[in-house]
Amino acid sequence: MSKKISWLILSCSILIFYSCKNKKSSSFHINVTYTNADKLNVASASPATRTMVYLQEVPFGRDQSPIALDSAKLSNASGSFTVSASGKAEGIYELIFGDNVLSVPVINDASEMKVTIDLAKRDDFYKVDGSEASKQMQDLINTMGKKNYEIEKSFAELDSIKRAGGGDSVLIAATKTKNSNIEDMNNYLKGFIDKTSNSTLGVLALGWASRSFSRNDFETSLTNLGKRFPTNVVLQNMKKNFDAQSAQANNDNRQKNDTWIGKQAPPLSLPDVNGKTISLSSFKGKYLLVDFWASWCGPCRMENPNVVKVYNEFKDKNFTILGVSLDKEKEPWRQAIQDDKLTWTHVSDLKYWSSEAVEVFQFDGIPFNILLDPQGKIIAQELRGEGLENKLKEVLK
Repeated sequence: MSKKISWLILSCSILIFYSCKNKKSSSFHINVTYTNADKLNVASASPATRTMVYLQEVPFGRDQSPIALDSAKLSNASGSFTVSASGKAEGIYELIFGDNVLSVPVINDASEMKVTIDLAKRDDFYKVDGSEASKQMQDLINTMGKKNYEIEKSFAELDSIKRAGGGDSVLIAATKTKNSNIEDMNNYLKGFIDKTSNSTLGVLALGWASRSFSRNDFETSLTNLGKRFPTNVVLQNMKKNFDAQSAQANNDNRQKNDTWIGKQAPPLSLPDVNGKTISLSSFKGKYLLVDFWASWCGPCRMENPNVVKVYNEFKDKNFTILGVSLDKEKEPWRQAIQDDKLTWTHVSDLKYWSSEAVEVFQFDGIPFNILLDPQGKIIAQELRGEGLENKLKEVLK
């Protein structure tokens, strides 16, 4: 495991420490057999620390330093040593080699465990025996490292395409790749969290999941994990904090003064796919969903099937849609309309984020939408999924 992966564990430490089966304080011992200590790259380490090994407890919270519990010295190129500690609860610990050149994470689910390590390697350089949770954590870390690499690579490629001014079709393809990689990682984490029999590993995976799961998926995983491990202190606290934050967010949403709701829609006129100017005011007399999107916007394309569904369901009930695109080129825009079966009126000035629509409605991300009543007053905004369908059911009785 590299220093980078060690940081990845520490970044989740706020979720991990005491993430445990509550148990009485008990000691555990790690018997380490090592080779190639003379090839350990410790040029930057001080003479006093370059041959030292420390057993550290992963701290609670990112603002705390690691807690050294025991240490040993690498006296030869090959050899063995034992480090021990007393764990108040099951948690994550690390063996740190050569001033943090390498680290081996373990979970103290056993009183005795064995670590075999080749200090000349940087990948797949250690093996843990006697601790099933530590072996599973190694697999989890290795898998997540690979999946994170693919995600970071897809983000870098997408950023490169944007800087180079790549065409919409290339942007769409790169966005789909990025979204697919994130979905693949999320599916893996969901499966791991659902199947793991160790609460510490479940919390570790949930910590990673908090960066990419939707709010609903995270809440579901947190709730299910808490039910499976009802005595886990960290899961209990996480659930309490999540519920408190959700309640505060709901209260803030009720109290905040939304940007557009209750106001008359400002005038906006843009050309349709044939060059004919279409204005918002021409739709007065109907409920109108103004849907801001673009052919290159992955989340927009993913939401389009839901928009098609509500259009087909409510189009005969004094309701219609106006699609407002932030595309730069006409052909990808027309093709996306055709591919996604968006059979309502569409307009765009093909000015990307310099579009008049952005200037008028001051939104900074898409997909974005507003719902107008027959008098042109905005009665809702940012409707997605079931929320869009439920709102239309409410007003189109």
